[in-house]
Amino acid sequence: MRRILVIGATSGIGRALVEAARARGYEAVAAGRREALLREIGGETLALDVTAPDALARIGAVGADTVVFNAGFGERSERPDWGLTERTLRLNVLAFERVAGWALTHCETFAATASVAGVRGLERTNGYSASKAYMLNAMEGYRRLARHGGHACRYVSLVPGFVDTAMGQASAFWRCSTTAAAFCILKALERGQAVAYVTPRWRWVAAALRLMPRALFERLPLG
Repeated sequence: MRRILVIGATSGIGRALVEAARARGYEAVAAGRREALLREIGGETLALDVTAPDALARIGAVGADTVVFNAGFGERSERPDWGLTERTLRLNVLAFERVAGWALTHCETFAATASVAGVRGLERTNGYSASKAYMLNAMEGYRRLARHGGHACRYVSLVPGFVDTAMGQASAFWRCSTTAAAFCILKALERGQAVAYVTPRWRWVAAALRLMPRALFERLPLG
């Protein structure tokens, strides 16, 4: 890992990851749609709408050996909102899938920020929970494809719980800082992990959710 492109780096986990990677001596390129925030970050940046038709060409031109897909959208509402769901799926599923498939033959490592929210179906998330479940399964599939197809790209699933961002609203006990999240992600990339929970305690939360009987899970107001 020498040169890292972080897609979705204008705030939150992505921005902290760029800062942490640069502090450790990596060439880190911050990519995102909000150009004013990119100017705040400084260094090498890429104005990028990852849903645009030319996104793959622009990503490839950076020449990164490691690509982190941290772009994502999610917004809650009391009733299903197709407009929000469509926006969620366009970014969290379709754009993610395009870049993940491209990475198979174009970079050494591809990491994607999923979520513990993808472990079970959650209410009032307008497709967010389902999109993260898609991402987790797709990344597992790409790891199998790389292994059995003889491809060199390594696929790393990043699975945060609550992080102190606009999307990660929870009590202080459950949240971690974006700096702590970035540290966990960098460590996972350096160690060659296949799956990294952010922070590690969320591994046990995810395991408990998977094992919970459906009848009990459906009674818990988690979403």
